[in-house]
Amino acid sequence: MPMFESIKTRLANRRLQKARAGETRRVRACGLELANKVGILYDATDGEQFEVVRKLLFNLKNRIPVVKALGYVDSEALSDFHIQPLEFSFFCRKDLDRLGFPPEETIAEFCNSDFDILLCFDIVEKIPLSYVKLHSKAGFKVGLYSEANSDLLDVMISLDEENISVEELVKQMVHYLENIRYE
Repeated sequence: MPMFESIKTRLANRRLQKARAGETRRVRACGLELANKVGILYDATDGEQFEVVRKLLFNLKNRIPVVKALGYVDSEALSDFHIQPLEFSFFCRKDLDRLGFPPEETIAEFCNSDFDILLCFDIVEKIPLSYVKLHSKAGFKVGLYSEANSDLLDVMISLDEENISVEELVKQMVHYLENIRYE
């Protein structure tokens, strides 16, 4: 089975690279101060990470008119804690195609939303989340620094190896986006 997974991963990465070559978009830098529409993309498998993102979402909703979250659950089914208000959407492994990509109908609404900012809180690279990042029409995409994200994000936040967590990424990202100044 590991050999099959390796081949599957290589094919998925090749498909992502082809899609990257065809993507063109205009970057529109934006801080939280001027944002009207924010998207949050994250790995929703872990209940603790979900809770961090849930708190952030409700905090942002006090300042920003539209905040939506899309979470990928790396298991065959959703857990009880995934049953949430309308601001949250999820997809899981059973929704993916053979190469690990989510079907267009699952992610189309989120990807086609003209978010001012897309906040990406995935700590570990996963093909389904990379695919959504690539296809998102967001004006400004921000997430964790990694080689894999270099073509997907506009701004990458670097964290110390011992401090890599969703909590720390949220803290650093919010700090950075609150300090963007407009002249």
